[in-house]
Amino acid sequence: MTEETIFGDIFTTCKKSYRGKAEKRQREYRVKELKAGWSGYGHWLDAEASAAGKNFVLPICHAAARAGDGQGKGVGERTFTNMLSSQAMCFNIFEPLNQDKDLCRRVLKEFIPEITEVRTISIEYTPDNGIFQDQSVRGGVDCDVLLEAVGADGNAMVIVIETKFVEPEFSACGYKKAGRKVVCPNDVPVKQAADNCLYAKKNPSYLYWQRTLEHDFLKDDAVPEAGCPFAGPTWQMWLNYALAHEEARRRGATRAYYAVCASSQNTRLLNPKHDTLEHFRRLVKEPETVVTIDIDALFQAIGDNIDSSDANHRQWLAGLQGRYGNIG
Repeated sequence: MTEETIFGDIFTTCKKSYRGKAEKRQREYRVKELKAGWSGYGHWLDAEASAAGKNFVLPICHAAARAGDGQGKGVGERTFTNMLSSQAMCFNIFEPLNQDKDLCRRVLKEFIPEITEVRTISIEYTPDNGIFQDQSVRGGVDCDVLLEAVGADGNAMVIVIETKFVEPEFSACGYKKAGRKVVCPNDVPVKQAADNCLYAKKNPSYLYWQRTLEHDFLKDDAVPEAGCPFAGPTWQMWLNYALAHEEARRRGATRAYYAVCASSQNTRLLNPKHDTLEHFRRLVKEPETVVTIDIDALFQAIGDNIDSSDANHRQWLAGLQGRYGNIG
């Protein structure tokens, strides 16, 4: 039985979804560009292709992922095997920018205009346990990219970036998940005392609310008298925004940004009618510090700023566009 026979019905069924189109793109790219084998699923590389780093558009991206393997919670087998891996996409986009920080500055300036210098880039970053006191072998708040930069005023700034390829949603509070025995009620009086939060009660050592109150980044009316604004998908945004602020304080930075790098065509994640990021922006005092980085716009910015005579730059951009660009 041919691969086309095995997967043809699947893509006929889901061809209208962003994930279905993205999976089809990876399978076609694997066959036509990588000429690599598959194992289990059409978008999963076989052992030989995985070991050879075929999930990465440049050798430096593969090397960076290998260096991070086992160093944190973000890098694992799927990073090297699954062509839909957001972790692989993260290394493919940001490791070349890590190697050329002035290029990174020029590219990200399209989305965060006040950047004047990029100092450090950490990919698949696991923070110190003292940030939230929540780190464990598998748990704890991490971020895909933590970037230290300088703003137009000359002061240091920290940018936390979340990269998502085909995920349909942001992480939500564990105490609002369906099927859980203990579920946080919709009318919990969090505004009266943050420790009314069921998550905080069950995990009293975690510092999510404490850091939020210390940095005072929420608008006065962000938390209603009854209920929690972070019970749904804004949960992940809230924690990463709080992480950005605490990392900024520890690094002597005066500005903290949170950015989501994803395709605007992934409308289950970035729903234009119910924009979760826009909803979160309305909760914070500095909404301009919550940024969307559309990957197609990002690739355009990369194309506008790379040296077109540089073969590595051309290969990098072609790989990004071929794998992730304009999926529709």
